[in-house]
Amino acid sequence: MAKGHAELHILTEYAPFSMGFVIITKEDRAIIIDGGTPHELHNVEDHVGDREVAAWIITHPHPDHIGCLIYAMRKGSPILKRVKRFVCNFHSPEFFKACGGECVADVDKFRRYTSENAYRVDSPLAGDVMDIDGLHFEFLFSKDEKYTKNYVNDSSLVFRVTGNKRNVLFLGDLGPIAGDDLLAMHGDHLRSDIVQMAHHGHMCVHKEVYEAIDPNACIWCCASWLYNEPDKLISEDMYGVGHTRKWMAEIGHQTHYVTKDGDQIIDI
Repeated sequence: MAKGHAELHILTEYAPFSMGFVIITKEDRAIIIDGGTPHELHNVEDHVGDREVAAWIITHPHPDHIGCLIYAMRKGSPILKRVKRFVCNFHSPEFFKACGGECVADVDKFRRYTSENAYRVDSPLAGDVMDIDGLHFEFLFSKDEKYTKNYVNDSSLVFRVTGNKRNVLFLGDLGPIAGDDLLAMHGDHLRSDIVQMAHHGHMCVHKEVYEAIDPNACIWCCASWLYNEPDKLISEDMYGVGHTRKWMAEIGHQTHYVTKDGDQIIDI
């Protein structure tokens, strides 16, 4: 139990790419963020335990983020009986089909399952807020149909959760173009204590976004092979994790939490 304060549980990965978090609130309820792939479900279940799930937030429907939930639905995980609401804002299957077809099947499965089981589904837009057990969620970015190239990653929900001790900014898998728009929208308001590095730290938002965030701590959802990769240019202005790590060293003064090192817990 969090014993009067909230805890952010950073979950390690059991697949090449994965992102999952569990927040335990001061009221001893759980909030799940993404969850990862099907391989991570057992770890999500372990961290949630028998708690009520006040919300399950999905940043975007790539399988290394929503796969855990889709598998839980297929498996009939008992955790789903305790979920009070889902929070996400996916494009329609028709939009995904028009852009290239990624994620259509999983979005269809999610929509069908939540409808058939009468779940509450909240679809926040930039500027919306949500309060759960003393935690304040501020949504800073949501989907926009103008992003048709990196159309799944750039539909990521970006939000900041603020507790009694510190705040955490979640960037999902936001890419360079949407990241520039996020910066233009919010500027210095992006300043946060902790940041989840966008898109596992590679092919992500530009350095200027991280400079505006100016974090005291960084969360890298990276297996060892990814976190330790050399500095490299992947395509155009998209850099690897090695280059992003150089950016953060230049910005300076951060603690780094890396999922390759196992599950970790931060008070928030």
